[in-house]
Parts: sequence; structure tokens; C-alpha cells
Amino acid sequence: MSSIMIIFNYNKLITITHNKMQKGKFTVKVQKSNIILQSIEGGNPQLVTSSNKHYAKMRQAGKDQRIVNYTATGRVTICADYGGDYKQVEVKASAQKFNPLKAITTMAQLDIDPNSLQPIETGTVFDKFMSNEGGFLPGTNIMAAGAPGVGKTSLLLELLEGAQQNGHKVLFISAEMNKMDMARYTKRFPNWNNLPILFLNEFTDQCPKTVVEGVVREGWDLVLTDSYTEVNDTVKESCNLTRSKTEKWFLDLMISNNEGHNKSKTFTTFITILQLSKGGTFVGSNKLKHMTSAMMDINWEGGENSGSRYMEFTKNRCGMVGQKLYYKLGETVQLDEDRFIKELEYKQILEEEGSTNDFDWDDIFSKQDTETSDVELAKEI
Repeated sequence: MSSIMIIFNYNKLITITHNKMQKGKFTVKVQKSNIILQSIEGGNPQLVTSSNKHYAKMRQAGKDQRIVNYTATGRVTICADYGGDYKQVEVKASAQKFNPLKAITTMAQLDIDPNSLQPIETGTVFDKFMSNEGGFLPGTNIMAAGAPGVGKTSLLLELLEGAQQNGHKVLFISAEMNKMDMARYTKRFPNWNNLPILFLNEFTDQCPKTVVEGVVREGWDLVLTDSYTEVNDTVKESCNLTRSKTEKWFLDLMISNNEGHNKSKTFTTFITILQLSKGGTFVGSNKLKHMTSAMMDINWEGGENSGSRYMEFTKNRCGMVGQKLYYKLGETVQLDEDRFIKELEYKQILEEEGSTNDFDWDDIFSKQDTETSDVELAKEI
């Protein structure tokens, strides 16, 4: 049986559940011989007495300012406070007043160093394809979706490695492949051997949420995540979060690091692989779609596994839309630069001719003679 008690804390009365653990993540406050668990996700605090079998472990966690994760199966794990949750919980509890004037700023006040906004170059034709400035732009988010087996991961890992070769700090977060899967990849593509990789499936017994937060907070120029759905599902199941809270956490993490809130104050760019539903739409909410700088479609032209592979932006705030860049997967990932350049030149010629030519389809059809056959009309056109 659980009981309820009322205590006076943070200048207000709060209700505490006595010795009845709820699943979730908690900060630990030690008060005399008792422990108070404050939920990071919200809800009433919980009181733990010395009769609880996890009392000693929780008390030590409180001294070290570590996070207690209580699972639905009754397991208690302790993890480091990578996310600064102690500070966040204190801020929530203090109920600070909102000052609307402090929410307004100017770009001059931000004083962003122009050197930190230099494009992240891969050294390939992709840079021209990606943006008007040439390369990935700092603090942006690129979502990549496409057909299974088209080589999304291979293509994007090659671009990630290209950015690393150009002196940029890169990270690959893999929630789908393990070390042996990656070993088979690097046997085929040995140039990926020095890519920094976080294998998220190795941290399911801990709290993968804090692991991801801690690693990303180190500060990276470019982070590739494979995939959005798998990362969220891993965090959701291991950290006992709802799907909406997990998605909010992931989006908040991206936005925070886009803005340079990490150790190196780097405006991190994220490339996130999306899974597609059977209907061909990406799996995720509209929030993801709206915060995205660019949506990339990676697909087949022609039959699956037999046609040409290409990538194309259906949305791109940084550069061109609707232009295809073809690629091949062999011993290396080969981008078809010649075809890309020729298509751009051809497109430019058509645009120039269209701007100077007085050719009008309406004039042709207005001159149609009723005795003229369809075949003759077609020849004339």
C-alpha cells in the first residue's frame, strides 16, 4: 500500500507519493534519512525511505548528482547527468517569471562569428548540389528519405567521410547497424575506417538518451543519424518515454546544437535518414518536416535494383530544388559529376532561349485549319 504526504518545498505545497515508484527518470534529493525523487518529465515527486531495496543506490546517486532511471519492469539504473537535468528541474520548480523583452534580440546583439558559418565541404560535386554557397551550411537540418536498398547509408557515409577529409569534425550515430555490420561495410569501403561512430544499440541497458546527449554535446560540425525512427524507438523503450516526448527530445536536441549550445559552440548540422511507410511517406510528425532545412529524396530511376540511382531535393532552403544528382555504388561511391554539370548547362540554355524567344503555343493552335489533319498539324508543330 502506498500513502500520501504533504511537504512544504520550493515555496509551495506539493504532494509526494510514499514508496510507490513510478517508471521514469528522476533527480535525487536527500532530506535527512529520506530520499525525494523529482521526475524530470513532470508529475508529483516520490518519497523513498530506507525500507526500499534500492535506497542505498539512490542515496549515493543523489550525492553524485546522477540520474535514477526506474523501468517498467522494476529495474533501477543510475546514469550521469549529461543533459543538465538537475539544473532544469530546479528552474522549473522556481517558476521564474517570463520577461517578454528578453525574448527579443537582433542579429547584431548575437554577434555570430562569420568564420563559424563557413560551408562544410565534402570536396565533391555534391557541394554545388547541396547549397548555393557550396557544401552543407552550419546549423541546418537535412532529412534524407528513399527506397530500401538504394544505398542511402552508403551514399551519406561517403559524404560524411569527404567532410572529414576536408578537416571537419563529423559523427555517425547508428541505431540500425552494430559493429559487425559496420565491419562488413568498411571491408568494402576502407576509407570509412576512421569515422567516429556511436553504436546506440550498445547502450540499451543504460539510458541511451543521456548517452546521445552527452556525445552530441561535445560539439560536431556534421552529424549523420541512421535512422530517425530507430533512434527514437531505442530511446523510447529504454527510457520509458512516450512517442511524442521522445520526438520532442530529439528535435530539441537538434535545435539546441544547431544554435551552438555545446562544448565547442559549434553550429551543428544534422543529416537524418528517415524511414518510409508503405505509402511512400516519411515516418514522423509535421514538426520534423517544418524544422527541416532540406528534404532529400534518394531513389531509383527505373526499376528497383536495375535503374539508375539519384538524389534530389524536394525542399531546400539552401540551394536548388528538382535537380537530380546521379551516383553509382561500386568499389567506391561515384557521383556522376559530368552528367550533373551537363544537365545544369542544358537547363540554363533552355531558360535563356525561353526568355528571348517569342514562340507562343496559343498562336499555333489559333491558326489551325479545319481541313488540316491531326498528323499534318503534329508535323507542323
